[in-house]
Amino acid sequence: MRKAKPQNYVFLVLVAAALIGINVLITNRPAGDFEFAERQDPAGFRDLILSGGASAPDPAAAPLAGVDFGDEAQTATPVGDICTALFNDPADPASGPADAAVTIVEFFDYQCPYCRVAAGYLSAIQAEDPRVRIVFKEWPILGPASDRAARAALAAARQGKYVQFHETLMKTRGIPTDDLFRYVAAKVGLDPDRLLGDMNAAGSDAVLRRNNQLAKHLGFTGIPSFVVGRTIVQGALTREQWETLVDLEAAEGTQGVCQRNAATTPPSSPR
Repeated sequence: MRKAKPQNYVFLVLVAAALIGINVLITNRPAGDFEFAERQDPAGFRDLILSGGASAPDPAAAPLAGVDFGDEAQTATPVGDICTALFNDPADPASGPADAAVTIVEFFDYQCPYCRVAAGYLSAIQAEDPRVRIVFKEWPILGPASDRAARAALAAARQGKYVQFHETLMKTRGIPTDDLFRYVAAKVGLDPDRLLGDMNAAGSDAVLRRNNQLAKHLGFTGIPSFVVGRTIVQGALTREQWETLVDLEAAEGTQGVCQRNAATTPPSSPR
């Protein structure tokens, strides 16, 4: 997976600083009414468009619009059955019951400021709402440190404590480094030496590659991005908006959408 080119790092830092300031405004914005735009691909899915303009498929509205991710990012790669890729990839860390009414798929980077805010909202909502399951899609697009952080989190999954490591790393300030990973690993009861060794596991390459392919297939242009049931969200939601969207998706469900896509999807080649 290609990373943003070095000349874009200054831009990324400025974006991150801007997002930190924007978060203050985001937390005070009312839930408002939702608007949806139906998608032709994937069939049955839809984009969430807020009256406040936070979430839209328009690349100009994306948190990282303008970042050059290289030629590879211009062509979407087929992913096979979209619902399997999103909700049921056995390699994806997940939290919550497999038969939950609403599955939230989260694409994120540990160096993304709003990803930290969203992670806190989703963790709190899931703790209070048994209808919610979260699937974690590591999508490290902010450079080598982000890639290392994603691999550290996947290594934590090998010791059975992905969620604990993920949530603690999201709350821990500082640029991701091996020393930071050691600190977080010890804090949540992991073997730090094993964690650093497992960061080089070949299986992590495949997971990150699939996540990148899926993000491109869905047209994501920035982080954080989400799939909530059949609704695609690119950008920022308040805690109240998250709760409203969960209620809507719990009432509608994704079974029909997934059955439709499975029936029209040709068999995919081994990954």
